Amino acid sequence: MSEVDPQIPFMIEVRGLSCGYRDTVILRDVSFSVRRGEIYFVVGRSGCGKSTLLRNLIGLETPLAGEVCFDGENVGNAGHETRRAMLRRMGVLYQSAALWSTMTVAENVALPLEEHTTLSRREIRELVFVKLGMVGLAAAADRYPAELSGGMRKRAGLARALGLDPEILFFDEPSAGLDPVSARNLDHLILQTRESLGTTILVVSHDLESICTVADHVIMLGRDEKTVIAEGRPRDLIRDSGNPHASEFFQSGLITFGEPKKESP
Repeated sequence: MSEVDPQIPFMIEVRGLSCGYRDTVILRDVSFSVRRGEIYFVVGRSGCGKSTLLRNLIGLETPLAGEVCFDGENVGNAGHETRRAMLRRMGVLYQSAALWSTMTVAENVALPLEEHTTLSRREIRELVFVKLGMVGLAAAADRYPAELSGGMRKRAGLARALGLDPEILFFDEPSAGLDPVSARNLDHLILQTRESLGTTILVVSHDLESICTVADHVIMLGRDEKTVIAEGRPRDLIRDSGNPHASEFFQSGLITFGEPKKESP
């Protein structure tokens, strides 16, 4: 974790966001801001609306109310071409990696470059190997997703997400389904991506070890409250979250910092 300069401008701003489906409200009045170059985690127990929030942020769902701004631009008010240009500045690593099973790793990584650039086949091939090299998968370029381990599939998905040099990266439960070693390796890649590219990163997760070792800032969503119930740096939230449900969640992370777990009163 690193301290983020409070003078750095916000890259993502969410104001009064409500999400749901028809008459069912999953989240209401969610507001938070992510500074450029920050690693920001959205956490909470299963069913609290983390993935719903992510789908609204990346444009897969339309908010019921509120607004989402990227680099000062309101997504909801943007025209079709402006919104398309904004989305090209983002990359997403889905929970399952979402690789096409009939394509090789290299073909999967090449897909966004083929769809959104005018680069030649040779130039695309060269860029693909650059991206695969960044995640340590250059040797697996011609393998198919079924031939990869879970950790390798996540890294391939990250290479594809990096294809268009996004300014913002979204991760949906990146450690889900991974063994502890692979999960920590992916944490290292997240940090490495921010350090080498200056990418702003938003991670949806419930992995406390990742939260405590990678995140600069965290918000926690409450399943019953349907909104943000805690916000701050991981260390601060572990010591005092100001909410009993959040405290219970973060207290189990004390061992990550080598601190004794507080006894319940």
